[in-house]
Amino acid sequence: MDPASIRFATMAAMVLLATPADAIVVRHDVDPHAYQAPEGQHPSTFGLLRTRRGFWDCPATLIAPQWAITAGHCASAPRIEEAMQRSGGYAVEIAGAANTIDRIETAPNGADVALLHLSSPVTEVTPIPLHRTPDERGQTVLMLGWGDTGDGVRGVAGPDGKFRAATNVVDQADADILSWTFSDPRERDSNVTAHEGISGPGDSGGPALIETDGVWRLAGISSGQDPMGHARGSYGVREYYVRISALTPWIDQVITG
Repeated sequence: MDPASIRFATMAAMVLLATPADAIVVRHDVDPHAYQAPEGQHPSTFGLLRTRRGFWDCPATLIAPQWAITAGHCASAPRIEEAMQRSGGYAVEIAGAANTIDRIETAPNGADVALLHLSSPVTEVTPIPLHRTPDERGQTVLMLGWGDTGDGVRGVAGPDGKFRAATNVVDQADADILSWTFSDPRERDSNVTAHEGISGPGDSGGPALIETDGVWRLAGISSGQDPMGHARGSYGVREYYVRISALTPWIDQVITG
């Protein structure tokens, strides 16, 4: 097995051991309303699934007029696979406009990411450009999502369907993953951000964005978490995102191919 395949296989095994990554869990000492974000600020992010209560689940992100990206395990959700087999397409809504996923391309070598081809070009929303340079370590990421929330002391508390944004700092950028820890602001040496957070139940596939020269770029796709011995959603949980800069050759090949 070549080194690249080994890295992808290692990541795939890690994701299987981790808990699913989901919506936004916040700091206990910050007003939770400070994390709420108007969906219109990030129209390129849209939900793939609906929960029984009608909340969005499994976000995807538009990266080209006819292409979006999400976690591989979201793209293989039974209702999506059944719709693709039954009618050749799966209905989605992007910034209020109906569209259809008519093809799904899974990443090579087991990386937990998938590209979604849309039947019609999206013309009213600007796609998110890719973060292409391997300089993520030490940079602040912005995570987006709906669904279960909570805080670092209580852990996951449950869903409310609200769209949130939180930040964290990449402290691991190795091979094909980006990773960071939900830091506790009560710890003296904690490298905590003002709107520190992690994903919570419901937002696997959600984006991690890095701002470069005033432009948000897609740096990672939410894939999994390791509780690290802590309760789900509590301080100390470690987050794993698929590293986009490691996959740009494949993404470019699929989109232009």
